[in-house]
Amino acid sequence: MIRNRWIHFGAAIAVGCLPVLLWAYAIGPDAGKTGAPGEDPASCTSSSCHNGPITKDASGIEILWEGGSSYQPGFKQRFTIKVKDGAAVRYGIQVSARADSGPLQTNQAGSFTPLSPDMFVLCSNNRERSLSPGGVCPATAPVEYIEHSTPSATGEFAFDWTPPANTSAGSVTIYVAANASTGRNAPQGAKILQKTLKLQPSAAPGGIQPNISAGGAVSASAFGGGTKVAAGSYLEIFGKDLALATRSWRGDEFVNGKAPTNLENTQVSIDGKPAFVYFISPGQLNVVVPDGIAEAPIQVVVKTPGGSSDPVLVTGAKRAPGILAPSSFIVGGKQYVVAQFADGAYAGKESLIAGLSFRTPKPGDRIIIYGLGFGATSPAIPAGTITSIASDLGSTFRVSIGGVTAATEYKGLAPNFVGLYQFNVVVPNLQAGDQEVLMEIDGVKTQSGVYLTTAN
Repeated sequence: MIRNRWIHFGAAIAVGCLPVLLWAYAIGPDAGKTGAPGEDPASCTSSSCHNGPITKDASGIEILWEGGSSYQPGFKQRFTIKVKDGAAVRYGIQVSARADSGPLQTNQAGSFTPLSPDMFVLCSNNRERSLSPGGVCPATAPVEYIEHSTPSATGEFAFDWTPPANTSAGSVTIYVAANASTGRNAPQGAKILQKTLKLQPSAAPGGIQPNISAGGAVSASAFGGGTKVAAGSYLEIFGKDLALATRSWRGDEFVNGKAPTNLENTQVSIDGKPAFVYFISPGQLNVVVPDGIAEAPIQVVVKTPGGSSDPVLVTGAKRAPGILAPSSFIVGGKQYVVAQFADGAYAGKESLIAGLSFRTPKPGDRIIIYGLGFGATSPAIPAGTITSIASDLGSTFRVSIGGVTAATEYKGLAPNFVGLYQFNVVVPNLQAGDQEVLMEIDGVKTQSGVYLTTAN
C-alpha cells in the first residue's frame, strides 16, 4: 500500500492486518488477506489490528454472481457481496480472483472494475492499480485485490469482474474476506469472515445463441404496446439468453448525450441499424428505436457473444403514439392514465391507488401526461439523445378529454429524458366522471380505453 496516502488520512497501520478488518482506515488494508493459497492463514489474528475471530466458509457472506456457477470467458459481469452480522455497524471487504492452476504469485484471473469511489483495486505489490503504468498491475505483481476505500454501513459491495479471455484458464476461485465491526477500536470488536466461490468456464465459450420469442418484440407495454414502432420510441424484446447480465444503462455510458448501443456485449439491430440499449436481462431487453427505419415490416435481431438471434418482425412507422398507462393503473377493470400536477401529485380520483397522492382535476387545471412514439419534432432531436432543448410536435397534434378538445401548452420531448414526450394539458369544461383521454398526430391515434377522472 502507498504509505503516504495512509498518513494523509491520519492512520498508522500494522503490516499483515486482514484488509477487510480495517474499517477505521479509509484507504483499506494491504494486499494478500483474502485467505487464498499462499497468503498468511493467520490474517489479522497475529497482528495488532482486529483480532477476529476468523470464520471460514462463513454464512455471514453471500456471494452473488450473475453467471451462476460458471463464467463466460472475456465477458464482464457483476458481483454483489453481502456481509451480514447482527452486531456490526461497519463493514469492509477484500476480494481476489485466482486461477486454480499456475504459480501462486502470478495466477491472477481476469480483472476487477470498481463501480464507485468507495472501492479500488490494489496490486500485489501494494500499489493502487490506477497509479501503475497503463493502469494495470505490473507483470512482477499481477495479482489484483479489490477492496473498500470507504467502510460500508450496509455490508453490501458491488463491482464488475471480467474473466480470463480463454477457457484454457480453467476453473477460477473467488476469495472473499470481510470484516464485520461493532465500531469499537482495534483490535477488539470485529469478526473476520471468509468465503470462496469456484467458477468453471462455460461449456459454450461464446455463450448461447439468443432467442427471441414468437411475437416477442413489442412497443413499450406501459404505453399501449403493439407491433408498430417509430424512431425514438422504446421496444421491448422477450426471449431466452438475450444477455448474461441484468442492468440498465448508466450515465457514464452516454457519449456527448448519446445513449449506448452495447451493454455488456448485448446489441440489437432494428432494420439493420444499431438500437440504443436501455435495459438488459436474460429474458428481456428494452431498446430505443434508431432513426432511419423504413415504414414497413422491419427485422429485429439480438446479437451477443453467443451469436445472432433469428430475426423477428415489427412494423416501422412515422408515428406510433402511446400514452403512459401501465397495468398498475388498472383499477376495477378500467385503465387510467398517468397524469400529474406540477407539484407531483397524481391527477385522478382521490385514493385511486394505495400509497399514491391523488387530486381530482377540475376544468382549467393544468396536468402533465407522458407519451412515446409520437415521432419527429421541431427542431429535430435525434433518437437516443438526451433532450436538452424545447421542441414541438406541430399543428397536427390534438388531445381530447371526454371527447372535448383540450388546450396544450407544451407538446414535445421531455427535457433531460431520452425519447419521452411531455404534454402540458389544460382540462376542458366537462361533467364530472371518468373521461377517455385520446391524443392524435397526423391522423394516428393513441390507444383507446384510457381514462382520467375529473371533477367540476
